[in-house]
Amino acid sequence: MDVLSRVRHPNLVTLLGACPEARALVYEYLPNGSLEDHLTRKLTWQVRIRIAAETCSALVFLHSCKPLGVVHGDLKPVNILLDSNFASKISDLGMHRLLARSIGSSTLYHCTHLRKGTFAYMDPELLSSGEITAKSDVYSFGVVLLRLLTGRPAFGVSKVVKEALDMKCLERVLDASAGDWPYVQAEKLAKLGLKCCDMNKRNRPDAKEAWKMLQPLMKSISFARLSPSSIMLAPEYSSCIPSYFICPIFKVSYLAVHFALVDHLCIIKF
Repeated sequence: MDVLSRVRHPNLVTLLGACPEARALVYEYLPNGSLEDHLTRKLTWQVRIRIAAETCSALVFLHSCKPLGVVHGDLKPVNILLDSNFASKISDLGMHRLLARSIGSSTLYHCTHLRKGTFAYMDPELLSSGEITAKSDVYSFGVVLLRLLTGRPAFGVSKVVKEALDMKCLERVLDASAGDWPYVQAEKLAKLGLKCCDMNKRNRPDAKEAWKMLQPLMKSISFARLSPSSIMLAPEYSSCIPSYFICPIFKVSYLAVHFALVDHLCIIKF
């Protein structure tokens, strides 16, 4: 609870408070549900790349926390929530681990016998050794990337994408509901996802390296090219934001953070 209350990042769900009597945590409310909800619906490729970059940014922040880094331990689409503008925020930090730094090594690790999480997103080395590291989150992130790219289930998605790249037919496995993926961007995203999903954690990039690979993809996305349906304010929010905070062209709030109203709180019992 102490760690959760101090962690603040634009792409992490904000803990607003706690109610000991009800054994409940109170988080900000995000009206568009989870990424999992939208992977089976139309979500443009521009928004998918933005979600990938935002999620990676949050991981860089968690892994770089001082004095001890934090690993999420259960990153998956159901734990990536979307606000009214489809900006993404990682949730469920209740499963976090503080990462100790081994003597004479830059590797962050924590040994645990509690193998929580969802199997398809879990680092194979965590399953075999019980050692959770920042690279465990990177593995999970890689699976999320490949799902954003293809819209396919997590199980076996890395094999499908690898075979498509080897056969130079990546376009066949891209999620058509995302629109016309630019091949260069899709290929870079696929290769990054596969690197993150490498069975050997030593071959995976860390979150900072992954972020450097995502930055050029983000720069290729113009704000004006985003789908109108994914940047418009939800009706229930448009009436409570002063007009001077609304862009006159796109009708989107300038504010990065929406103030949570009492009747728009997310309460999670523990």
